[in-house]
Amino acid sequence: MGQAQRSGGRDFSQGRAGNARRSHTRDNISVISGGALRGRAGSSAQQSRNSAGERARRRGTDSDGLENLELWEISRESEGSRMMRLADREQVRSGQRRSRQRPQSDRRNVGSPRPVSVIKRRKARKRRLNLYRLFTFLMIGVCLILIYQTTGAVYRMMHDDRTSKGKGIVEIVSEKIEGNRMEAPPTIVDYLEPNEFSRPGTELKKIKSIFVHYTANPGTSAAQNRSYFANLAETQERSASAHFIIGYEGELIQCIPLEEQAYAVATRNEDSVSIECCYLDEDGKFTQETYDTLVHTLAWLTQEYHLSTDDILRHYDCGGKMCPLYYVEHEDAWEKLLEDVESYK
Repeated sequence: MGQAQRSGGRDFSQGRAGNARRSHTRDNISVISGGALRGRAGSSAQQSRNSAGERARRRGTDSDGLENLELWEISRESEGSRMMRLADREQVRSGQRRSRQRPQSDRRNVGSPRPVSVIKRRKARKRRLNLYRLFTFLMIGVCLILIYQTTGAVYRMMHDDRTSKGKGIVEIVSEKIEGNRMEAPPTIVDYLEPNEFSRPGTELKKIKSIFVHYTANPGTSAAQNRSYFANLAETQERSASAHFIIGYEGELIQCIPLEEQAYAVATRNEDSVSIECCYLDEDGKFTQETYDTLVHTLAWLTQEYHLSTDDILRHYDCGGKMCPLYYVEHEDAWEKLLEDVESYK
């Protein structure tokens, strides 16, 4: 019995040892789970897997409908058991290699156009800066030239003119301006007596236009027409007057001050000056003397009130009255008159 126990004990111990060896061997081999043979291990494990694979292939050929069996690897690590298909591990490794390579190609593809656009923007900014600098230098040069010319003109004005000794710059410039001003034409000042029919005394605050008229009485003089305006205070037949009357011999009579309104153009009396012109012929054409005095008077008034020839109008231009008759019927003669005024100035 003791022998039986010992023999039984040996058998039991041998069985446990065999089991231990088999478990130890199983920790380092691969078993069949299906699929193709893949993976890598040590030399002993590789042989075990090969034999297991051969057995699996034989078993697969004997079995019906079992094909493309896969090989799984069983390993035991310190953290625990882990099972993974060798084919999946290869796919993971290849995916990791591709993921490490993609950013480099992406950086090359995405980053290559960026420096070109940056260079273009820098060049455009540099061109704008150069243009700005050039414009600034030109403006500075123009300002320096103007300052130099102005300083030279003032210096010559103060030192070359003997009459400027002891005078200030304002007085000298004022005298120069006055010297360049056009002189008023010889004028006979004979104002009308204030009355409501020819000289109302209403203030003329601004002058925007100068109107040219004709007397509509051929052969009458400037003095006669002035008397006609004065007699309206007695006759009261109508309201009429003008600031100036030019006779057919060229004489100029001023009837109303330029600070007051005249009764000449009904809708424009409040901002205009009127000039009546005498004539001899029925067609209303002015004599040369009347024409010359008219040109001088118009040039002087436009200078005094800072007007242009565009501000010289016919009575016809405001209301359509045929006045002055000749210069309404002969447009070219009117244009020639305006050109002569511009040249006179």
